Amino acid sequence: MLSAATSNSFPHPHQWPDWLDIEIWPQIGTVMLHDAYFKLFGRARELTGQFNGGIASLIEMGYVTSQTIAIRRLCDKRRDVISLKRLLVEASDSNRQLINPLLDQLDRCTHVVDLVNNYVAHTANPNGGRVANQWNLQGGQLTEAQKAICQVALKFDRYVLRRHNRVKIIPVVQDDIMQDFRSWVSHDNIQELFVFWRAHNDGVDAWCGTSS
Repeated sequence: MLSAATSNSFPHPHQWPDWLDIEIWPQIGTVMLHDAYFKLFGRARELTGQFNGGIASLIEMGYVTSQTIAIRRLCDKRRDVISLKRLLVEASDSNRQLINPLLDQLDRCTHVVDLVNNYVAHTANPNGGRVANQWNLQGGQLTEAQKAICQVALKFDRYVLRRHNRVKIIPVVQDDIMQDFRSWVSHDNIQELFVFWRAHNDGVDAWCGTSS
């Protein structure tokens, strides 16, 4: 989802589930699915020693850019967008005791948001944001932001809306996830990729059961 949904109206509490289900969770699911695909591609590169040149750099740049922009969008608190941050801000008036800790947890995304502002959205140098290694972005920082967003959305669902708990974050893929690898990855390594894919998805989905 490349464009942010917009709404200038103050959301009534009965709208909160729709905001979460229709606008916010689909964005989170897309972010985490694309992250899983990229990490699967990275594992295939490790196993084969291929795709280490300019094409790999282009793919990495696209991954970092799309992930950080999506995180920034979900953390946008402006009144003319529908985002996780705005949902929390609007809901805080009715239950600050529950919402303020979630806002604090979402602040773990601040470093990523600042990087987007400095290197993508508002850079005066058109080439300034195109080299990922200049961003000072560590993989752990990106994962921390992803985890914060997922867990804040889960807690809002669980404790504010008092709905059933989710057990999966990454959407289930119906297509053959190995289709694009079979032409350059051996059969044995394809099996290794399946193991990697399941382990990665299980690790992310385990966030549903944690609250830190």
